[in-house]
Amino acid sequence: MVTQQVAPPTTLTVYGYVPAWGVPDISPYVTKLVNYLHMAGIEHEWKPQSLATLDEDSPNGKLPYIVEPDGTKLTDSNRIIRYLESKSPAPLDAGLTAAEKAQALAWNRLLEEHLYWSGVIQPRWREDAGWETYIPYIVQGAEVTPDLRAALDGFRDRIMAEFNGQGMGRRTDEEVFEVFREDIDALSTYLDKKPFFLGDQPRTLDASVYSFVRHLTDVPFDWPGRDYTRSKTNLVAYADRMRARFGV
Repeated sequence: MVTQQVAPPTTLTVYGYVPAWGVPDISPYVTKLVNYLHMAGIEHEWKPQSLATLDEDSPNGKLPYIVEPDGTKLTDSNRIIRYLESKSPAPLDAGLTAAEKAQALAWNRLLEEHLYWSGVIQPRWREDAGWETYIPYIVQGAEVTPDLRAALDGFRDRIMAEFNGQGMGRRTDEEVFEVFREDIDALSTYLDKKPFFLGDQPRTLDASVYSFVRHLTDVPFDWPGRDYTRSKTNLVAYADRMRARFGV
């Protein structure tokens, strides 16, 4: 019997969840990485990760992670972007001052450690109507059998435990929406009329800002945060510019 040889990959591979509602992935972090790769002009292939083997395949059991053609494997979107920037002959963040780098870090923390909970976890996982809307995207059209439903609800319980542990889940819905509005107001105010978040050139931070704006404005969940974000015309115009320029 002849064993067929599998050719090694020739481009960087990104592993994520599933695409949905026009964004590259249901995870804003996977979407951020895909945005960056398009912005930096890095050839890549996106592949769905089997959740059954996620803990074995991903260095920290989370997504996204990448595999380079030479077998190098990295996880955490921020770490991956720093790694790719260090290898790039024309890094997106070249020329940023120390103060601008500090601002970028602070804004990224607001997005990923605060807005994520109020703008992503709240409508998709906490609110029953949003959860029911989200399930078909998670299962990608598969039949939701009683066993699958039990597994999904069990995973929801895990997410909600994290939500409560972070502290956002201990707030009322109204309080969550209040802090959500504060973060959106801050993003809109700081962007103002600039073409990109830090000025006239796209930077790595834009990959994250753009991801979150799309994940807030384009979702199929009928919730006040989507409409509130859409009311910020400069954020909507910003997303349109990013999509037109980078095609993602």
